[in-house]
Amino acid sequence: MSADRPLVRVDDLEKYFWENDSILDRLLGEEPVPVRAVDSVSFDIYEGETLGLVGESGCGKSTTGETLLRLQEPTGGGVEFDGHDVYELDGTELTDFRREAQVVFQDPFSSLDPRMTIGEIVRQPLDIHGVGTGDERQQRVRDLLERVGLSADQLDRYPHEFSGGQRQRIGIARALALEPEFIVLDEPTSALDVSVQAQVLNLLDDLQDEFDLTYLLISHDLSVIRHVCDRVAVMYLGEIVEIGPVDDLFSDPKHPYTQALLESVPRASTQERERERETLAGDVPSPRDPPSGCRFRTRCPMVIPPADLEIEQDTYRELMTVRQRIEDRDISLESVGDDDQFERGDGGIPAADVPEFVAAVKDRLLDEALPPRHDEVLEEALAELADEDWDAAAERLRETYESVCEREHPGLGNGGHPVACHLHGEASERTGEPDSWT
Repeated sequence: MSADRPLVRVDDLEKYFWENDSILDRLLGEEPVPVRAVDSVSFDIYEGETLGLVGESGCGKSTTGETLLRLQEPTGGGVEFDGHDVYELDGTELTDFRREAQVVFQDPFSSLDPRMTIGEIVRQPLDIHGVGTGDERQQRVRDLLERVGLSADQLDRYPHEFSGGQRQRIGIARALALEPEFIVLDEPTSALDVSVQAQVLNLLDDLQDEFDLTYLLISHDLSVIRHVCDRVAVMYLGEIVEIGPVDDLFSDPKHPYTQALLESVPRASTQERERERETLAGDVPSPRDPPSGCRFRTRCPMVIPPADLEIEQDTYRELMTVRQRIEDRDISLESVGDDDQFERGDGGIPAADVPEFVAAVKDRLLDEALPPRHDEVLEEALAELADEDWDAAAERLRETYESVCEREHPGLGNGGHPVACHLHGEASERTGEPDSWT
């Protein structure tokens, strides 16, 4: 294989899970709802390297690995392995791919069959693919167990007789049985004690050199990623938002989400004991209904306001939160004010009571007073709620405060350290914003 061509190429990979998609739902006229677990993910992995895939729980990392290996069928996109389209393989070609691409699962307690001895577990891939004679397979099992730090004399014992770290070593031996080129390591140390984690990581590093392996390491532990990986891809809500060499990404993270992840890592230095940690605002949005434009914008501390709007980021974020609550109709208007203070007739709240109603709603939504210009806009929007016109209220805020971050989706782009953010690269040139905005 050419050194210039990646061993694994993932191109716009998609994996959706569908809700309201049963026969009964269709009979009732329900529309299927996609849960966008993996949405247009692209990356390359070159022979002999370790690519780390990092992000919060639920961002789609494991689903990406499973779909890449065709353990799950994709919704869209493609994966090439050594120049061949994985999703077009069948018969003997698919069998060959299964030999070349293996996986080590996250949980060593549930990924091993408790009814099989560890010798049978490690030997099973050899039996399925008909590798060697019976004696040769048995010797291969003994050699693998010894290589991963277990005794060949233990091959007749069952998984429950081993510790978590030992079980993960068994899973690694099983993955190596067919001498693969590529292994997906799905959180291989997350279920292990810290002291055991280092042993397993060092073992994986040694095995990579010995067997010329290529890894995709899936993890939420940034210290593991930094210790093991050559390059890192950062994933948020089903998308890759930044990818680059491990040293570059850790020393100069560009995407605000990557910066927040690195900021959350505990520091060993006592000099940083009192440092202030910037925490992300809000919750992770649902993959059933991801935000428009940049998916991180609902939590981002650096959302870009309109160019003609002079506003502090804290104030802008607060107004964006109020607008989101109005769009979601997440404000109880009936409970505004004292009991029966604002009587609603057929025409809504009487005009004379609207200013007092607006003040009561504003007091509930804001912690601090706004600058006069923005206070006026907000009051105009909240006045629409006196007639329960939620759409008009949201539109009044949208026409003043709509951000490029919600209008346009920032593509990841190309290059050595691409980032999907309107603050950087191609997105910055398109919007006329500087590469560094705070």
